[in-house]
Amino acid sequence: MASCEKCWRDAAMRAGPFGNQVAEYEALLRERSEKPCAPEEQAGPGATLCEDCQRKTRHQFVKVCMKCGRPA
Repeated sequence: MASCEKCWRDAAMRAGPFGNQVAEYEALLRERSEKPCAPEEQAGPGATLCEDCQRKTRHQFVKVCMKCGRPA
């Protein structure tokens, strides 16, 4: 499963230089479970276009679409 890049970046900001980014990430996922980030936000700033969705939702690292789940 691909990480939500927006939540990962937000967790880093919350944790600061000496905090636990993983714990903050898990907390953010719980907090945002009712209203998750948009697929484009989840895919990250380096996301690419999904051929099926025609949206920029292909995850920047794992290359799976965060909207439809289509692999690269």
